Amino acid sequence: MNTHNINYNPLEIQLAHEIAAKLEDPNALSLYLTFAHQVPHEKLRELLDRVAGIPDRQIKRTRGALFTHLVNQYKQYGYDYSGN
Repeated sequence: MNTHNINYNPLEIQLAHEIAAKLEDPNALSLYLTFAHQVPHEKLRELLDRVAGIPDRQIKRTRGALFTHLVNQYKQYGYDYSGN
C-alpha cells in the first residue's frame, strides 16, 4: 500500500504518534499510521495496552515487533482470534 496517497485524519495521526511514543519506536510511525487507518482504534489501543503490560524479560525482539505481529494477526483472523 502506498501511504503517500492516503489522507490521514487527525485522530489517525494522533493515535499513530501515541503508539510510536508508547512503544519507543518512532521509526515505525508510517506503519502505525497505516494501522490507524485500517484497524479500529479501540482494537489498536487494546493491543497497545496488552504489549505495554508485558514484562521486558518476556519480549523476544521489541515491543514494536510484537505489536506489529498482534495487529497483523488481528487483520488476518479478525475478532475471533485470541492470540493464544
